[in-house]
Amino acid sequence: MKKILFIIFITVFYSCKINYSFTGINIGKNIKTFSVSYFPNNASLVVPGINDEFRNLLIDKITQSTNLEQVKAEGDLSFEGEITDYNIQPVSLTAGQTAAMNRLTISVKIIYTNRKKDEDSFTKTYSYYYDYPADKSRVEIQDEAHQVIFEQILNDIFNDTLAKW
Repeated sequence: MKKILFIIFITVFYSCKINYSFTGINIGKNIKTFSVSYFPNNASLVVPGINDEFRNLLIDKITQSTNLEQVKAEGDLSFEGEITDYNIQPVSLTAGQTAAMNRLTISVKIIYTNRKKDEDSFTKTYSYYYDYPADKSRVEIQDEAHQVIFEQILNDIFNDTLAKW
């Protein structure tokens, strides 16, 4: 009788599998690869190299957060798109009607294709901003601004595609 209960216990234990993930990643078992295409910079204000910077950060985010293998093209998950906007606008004025703060906004259009589960595929534009004092030039704040903006955009993309939050 004990042997039968033990066998039943083992069978139930191994057949009831629960997947836990501390990163919140929700990737199907049949998904093994990803690809990230070239991201052209089609913004009206073109900052040289920003498209490569974004693409490399996206690859790093996926590589560091998952165990998916990067392939050159046609991965199980495919990321493509473009930089659609790079814009600087005043956001607060002084009493003399001059800008006290400026806002740098970057928008990135993503075309996400899941070749294993087509209903998960989508096209979406992600946008985020960075406010900075008007007495600073874009060049002075560019590195920090890009880091802050891209971190938020990449987290949003990651959550929509791999974590599905």
